[in-house]
Amino acid sequence: MANAAARLKISPDSARAEMARRELARRHLIDYSVYVAPWYQPARHHIYLAEKLEQVKRFIETKGAEGIGRLLICEPAQYGKTEQASRLFPSWLLGDLPDTRIILTSYGADLATENSRYTRNYVGSDAYANIFGARSAVDEPVELSPESRSVVSWNLKDHRGSVFAAGVGGGITGRPANLVVIDDPFKSREDAESEAYRRKVMSWYRSVIYPRVANTPGAAIIIMHTRWDQEDLAGQLLTQMIGDAESDQWDVVFLPAIALDEDKYPKTEAEYRENLLRGIYIPMAADGDPLGRKPGEPLWPERSDAKKLANTRANMMDQDFESIFQQMPRMAAGEFFDDVDFGYIEKAPEGLQWYRYCDLALGETKTSDKNSSIAVAFDDKTGDLILRDRIKVRELDEFLAQIKTAMLSDDELNTEWGIEENAFQLLVVKDFLKDRTLVRVRIRGVKAVGDKVERARPWQRRAKQGRVKLVRGAWNLDFIREATSFPKGRHDDDVDTVSGGVQMIEDDGGDMKTASSEAIVVNAEELFSVNSY
Repeated sequence: MANAAARLKISPDSARAEMARRELARRHLIDYSVYVAPWYQPARHHIYLAEKLEQVKRFIETKGAEGIGRLLICEPAQYGKTEQASRLFPSWLLGDLPDTRIILTSYGADLATENSRYTRNYVGSDAYANIFGARSAVDEPVELSPESRSVVSWNLKDHRGSVFAAGVGGGITGRPANLVVIDDPFKSREDAESEAYRRKVMSWYRSVIYPRVANTPGAAIIIMHTRWDQEDLAGQLLTQMIGDAESDQWDVVFLPAIALDEDKYPKTEAEYRENLLRGIYIPMAADGDPLGRKPGEPLWPERSDAKKLANTRANMMDQDFESIFQQMPRMAAGEFFDDVDFGYIEKAPEGLQWYRYCDLALGETKTSDKNSSIAVAFDDKTGDLILRDRIKVRELDEFLAQIKTAMLSDDELNTEWGIEENAFQLLVVKDFLKDRTLVRVRIRGVKAVGDKVERARPWQRRAKQGRVKLVRGAWNLDFIREATSFPKGRHDDDVDTVSGGVQMIEDDGGDMKTASSEAIVVNAEELFSVNSY
């Protein structure tokens, strides 16, 4: 009776206002968020992201005909993206499209389950019932199924909509999805910088997550995570996007905590693509900051103003601040090379003389160096050192098999091959060199002079001048990761093979002279006669 009396006391104006609020909540995510969570106070970046998420809903609703099907959110930690994309948005989506099947994921099952719990609580709330449920004007109310008691997996009553939560590596086989939300697949920098864990996440995405949406028309994917590393999940997908026109093309929300200076935005398509090849998204200068901020302006001044952000930066490692707050991960500044020392090109110039030095490691364990060979050429028109097409394998026999295939390929017809001129190396490659199918291949015995650091000095100086260019390939970031850890890193095989190639260029009269070296150019027939093993 008390509730009935209270309802009778509501004025017509108040009733109309309430109905308007409910209608707006049905139509727009930001209005819905404020309605079901009265504590929610959206800032301008929340409004911007909400509009993007509405486009994801449109994609699902139109079965891919309109809207955004692949959304990558690059936004600082603790700025509200999880609440928006992993909790409020899924619950709002289920209200209007109650047959939607949703999978919520994260680095661990606990966080994914927590997001599922929040989503479920929103759907089960009185406020939700006012918009989409029994108290609303919708023909088929959206309510939780009374049989769904688990927050890991739950369903809607009288609809096909459902939510399932899983961590990276968790089993979701057999569960098709209209929406997959991946929220923080990496728990920490340590995970993101682990090659093994990065492979695990990418394998999980490709073999477990992607098949859930591949055969569902209009199925969407949302990814958001702290940008710890250039080769994290977001970074690999950005690189793949620019390298393969057939791959998914992502709509990127780029919201750094501090608006970038104008000179940070790429002004040419080549600069834009180079950033993507590094696993970093920065919009073109013509587009600028998506919120129209001026350089240095904070993203959420009500939470963290310029002074607070300056204090935060001062108390963090610059590498971490750039990753976590600015969404621009970079390799750690190296003792010998930095990641910014290397540029990218799509294709090598025509007519260059190529050299390949084979750095033979002979290791068999998981921690030993790999055998490596990178094609190196000097462009005397620009002064650039060009690197392309790395061959890198730990097991020697497999490496030599790949080297032989490369020697016989049309791509390597103009290549001279180098092998360190010492008895041990010659002994290892003796049988390989006696293969008479390689009789026309030019092979060079190279006498290494100096230690690894001394041999790398000539092209280090060129790199610091921006004169070392990598031809785009999947190997690029792995190469840079090793170079930035040189000479104290665990592996140095890629650096060594480039140093050997540079020495071969020098011996042919290049301009990157080091200490004198001796090199004898021979073909395979001449090496057959070598007997000083």
